[in-house]
Amino acid sequence: MKVLLKCLGWLIAIGIGVGLYATFIEPKLLHVVSHEIVSEKVKGETIKVVQFSDTHIGEFFSTEDLKKVVNKINEQSADLVLFTGDLMDNAAKYEGSLEEVQRILSTIEATDGKYAVFGNRDYGGGAEKFYEELMEAAGFKVLLNEHEALTIKGTTLNLYGADDALIGYYNLNQTVQGMEETNLNLLMLHEPDLVNEFVGYPIDLALAGHSHGGQVYLPFVGPLMTTALGQQYVRGFYEVGNQISLYVNTGIGNTKVPFRLFNVPQVTVFELKARE
Repeated sequence: MKVLLKCLGWLIAIGIGVGLYATFIEPKLLHVVSHEIVSEKVKGETIKVVQFSDTHIGEFFSTEDLKKVVNKINEQSADLVLFTGDLMDNAAKYEGSLEEVQRILSTIEATDGKYAVFGNRDYGGGAEKFYEELMEAAGFKVLLNEHEALTIKGTTLNLYGADDALIGYYNLNQTVQGMEETNLNLLMLHEPDLVNEFVGYPIDLALAGHSHGGQVYLPFVGPLMTTALGQQYVRGFYEVGNQISLYVNTGIGNTKVPFRLFNVPQVTVFELKARE
């Protein structure tokens, strides 16, 4: 009986410890995850692209937390910085200063531009009224089913941005207009499962967020939380249709619950390199 009680006590202690870690420690961590992408379409020097996603500013993520993210991004010396949606958690309940959010985002540095797309939270709760204006005031170009033609370090790079597909105005045909196989084509989208609609188009790299990696991701089990259009592709790299390299960022903030476990918030760096 004593052994049983002792084991029960240890299990309770471990459970409390894991809960405290998942609530107060892991959500405040921030990892930089780096990947190399080699392509014959890269013609010159290496292009450095930094992606961040799903900050969910609000109850569980403050502007002080956002400043730490910005500092980490600026340490990377990026050519492009891409935000794949969900700036606020619940705009209707946010009591902080939107001007402060804009000022912090404006300090992000990128040699060749900063770009963003809408997430579902950037429409909901009244966020649609200010999101695009706030991001553009912070120096971001918001892509709405459109693309931007860029020349970076001798490489022609076309950056495509799909609008949110849950409550936004997503349009596939508008998004892929003008896409050519000879260019290096990058696609930004919020919901990762939407990438299936782009199979057959010459997309070299697609970047998404939305899923938060499940927020809690248990070994041998997988994500405990999934969401609409974020169930098939949850985190990390996927090869879609034997053609598109999709990367799903696990995001930075939390929603609904304050904890993360085995799913550290991340800023992701992609080094696009020429094939030797």
